Amino acid sequence: MLCADAVAGWHASWLSAFGLRSERDANAWRALDRPHFIYFAAVTLRPEAPAEAVRRAPGSICDAWQMLDLEPHGYRIFRQEPWFHRPAGPLPDSTPSELEVVRVKTEAEVEELELVSVRGFGDEDATIEPGMVHPAAVLDDPGMALFVGRVDGRPVGASMGYRTDDAVGVFGVTTIASARRRGYGSALTRAAMLTETGLPAVLAPSKLGEGVYRRLGFEPVGALSIWSKAGPGR
Repeated sequence: MLCADAVAGWHASWLSAFGLRSERDANAWRALDRPHFIYFAAVTLRPEAPAEAVRRAPGSICDAWQMLDLEPHGYRIFRQEPWFHRPAGPLPDSTPSELEVVRVKTEAEVEELELVSVRGFGDEDATIEPGMVHPAAVLDDPGMALFVGRVDGRPVGASMGYRTDDAVGVFGVTTIASARRRGYGSALTRAAMLTETGLPAVLAPSKLGEGVYRRLGFEPVGALSIWSKAGPGR
């Protein structure tokens, strides 16, 4: 439940920053307007949630307990990921001396995070129109914490933490290809965990990132499925 709640909160925050609507009930969080494709359009909030609670979502669906069969409704499983959890507790600061971890507070810093995130998850030379995937209006949500990592003033990575009442969800941890394997991803993850809150941390890692998170004390506690509409294209 901690994982699903954090994911739903993080997505609701970004959709709100775009001016898009969403709603939530006991079964699921749902977008009412179609979000950018990197965001979910629905998240189940309990194992018993029926397909009816999410099947009309305007985009991909996070089946947080892998309990749904959405194929009869035109969906296919796009990807599956584990849920990781770390209990609340201190974490030694092993930030490399050359890395500056900055908490994002201004529109310009959000644009910096957005660009380095796009480059970290894709091509290091990629460009993007500011606000296309991460609008600065998200700074209005006190639950959202954004971080940029810089070396010699150059952005090399990013991370995000979203605080709910019961946990901190860690999202969007990335490092550009030329700056990997130097401890930057671990340092940015640590920042996003908001350990000062005294809350446990949760995340859904990629296969490549699992080792990093295990070294930080995360352990698998379940798995999710991402459903998308069947058909050509992504």
